[in-house]
Amino acid sequence: MNTMVRPIAVIVKAVCLFVVINLVYGLIEPPIAEISAYNVFVPGLERTPFGNSADPYTVAIDNADAMFASHEISAEKQPDEIRVALIGDSSIWGESLLLENTLSGQWNQLGSQCGGKKIKAYNLGYPHPSIIKDLIFMDEVMSRQPDVIIWFVTLNTLMNQYRLHPFLAGNHERVLKIVEKYDLSFGPRKILSEQETGFYEKTLVGQRSLLARLLKLQGLSLIWSATGVDFHVEPGIPQALASDVDKDIAYRAMEPGTDLRESLLLDAIGAGFDIAGETPVLLVNEPIFIANGLHSDVRYNDFYPRWAYDQYRDVLIKQTEKSLFNYLDMWNTIPPENFIDTPLHLNAEGERLLAEQINPTLLSMVCP
Repeated sequence: MNTMVRPIAVIVKAVCLFVVINLVYGLIEPPIAEISAYNVFVPGLERTPFGNSADPYTVAIDNADAMFASHEISAEKQPDEIRVALIGDSSIWGESLLLENTLSGQWNQLGSQCGGKKIKAYNLGYPHPSIIKDLIFMDEVMSRQPDVIIWFVTLNTLMNQYRLHPFLAGNHERVLKIVEKYDLSFGPRKILSEQETGFYEKTLVGQRSLLARLLKLQGLSLIWSATGVDFHVEPGIPQALASDVDKDIAYRAMEPGTDLRESLLLDAIGAGFDIAGETPVLLVNEPIFIANGLHSDVRYNDFYPRWAYDQYRDVLIKQTEKSLFNYLDMWNTIPPENFIDTPLHLNAEGERLLAEQINPTLLSMVCP
């Protein structure tokens, strides 16, 4: 009996097998992103996975299916809970904050109830201010049976974009579907319509980056289940923002007198309410840091000159009144000392104040 190993034959067979597996995987297109240990073997994450891929304790995921599969809102809804989905940017996600200090964490500590059911806030923030991204989240969360959606926006959220953020690029087919359905004048719309997913991108080789990150995400579930602490960020030392701001009066190269309505995706607000259907939505203009030092007469903060932000607020108020949308303008409700890192990020005390201020409106919506 000849038992001699033939290296060439082994290599050829291995290559053929690899090619066949790639072809089958590309043809079948298995929903690999929806397969998750979270909510099955370990508790779901309390916020969407986000971080630096070079960090062994974080992972950057831009696939919406994978994000929600690992999130606690994908667990079975309890009969004694009222689900409140908080959708927004990094200020809702809670950069530099521990889980218990984020807006959802502070809200849940209020212990609000309605009709014997506890109100549970779910953190669906993601560090990217984009109303198109919010629509993807809105569409995804509807299958998780939310009772109320609280949608946080700011001027940067509504501004049209002309470059694809990694999240939008990673979900370009879903983005294009929503943009075309609601005929939104999204900047990269033409780029999206011309961007097709070829067969190569559907194979194992074409999806190797996503698969590697998905595998890492599942591996981090062991740490999450053992500690109850997510390692997406390392909380820093809160730093109060400077009261002096830059004297530049321009906003994104636009000068005073510019009509911002041409750059705001106002129709996307209506799209969000349409996606939610019968589920109540509360649109919230999130708080901003208001400087009181040098050049504060021309800028509220390093993000927004006064002329641009005032115009945005006026347009948003008129739009919501015209459409009869539930709306709260919280722009100046949090003291300046409660802001850290950026003009939109709050410390733990600021998040608590915000939750307490919005909670009565929430209760009026779920306990009429």
